[in-house]
Amino acid sequence: MVNALSRDAPLIPWRDAGVLRRDMAEGGMASKPPTRTPLAGGAPIAIGALGGAIIGASQGQVTAGFLIGLAAGAAIAIVIWLVDRAR
Repeated sequence: MVNALSRDAPLIPWRDAGVLRRDMAEGGMASKPPTRTPLAGGAPIAIGALGGAIIGASQGQVTAGFLIGLAAGAAIAIVIWLVDRAR
């Protein structure tokens, strides 16, 4: 008898789409939940870019404001990432 999870069993494309054999053998791709929720840093990047573009538009320098806001948002996101790594 052939086990469905054996290494010799053929993969059925429409049933096993994107599932690796080791994932099937370990009980699924999401068998272990993460120990903690990571912090997100995408919002400061978006807010910085939009805010910088708006402030830049009021000064007649949309591109410069956008780039400065983007850089400030990225710096904040890097700080959030470093703090999250230290936790």
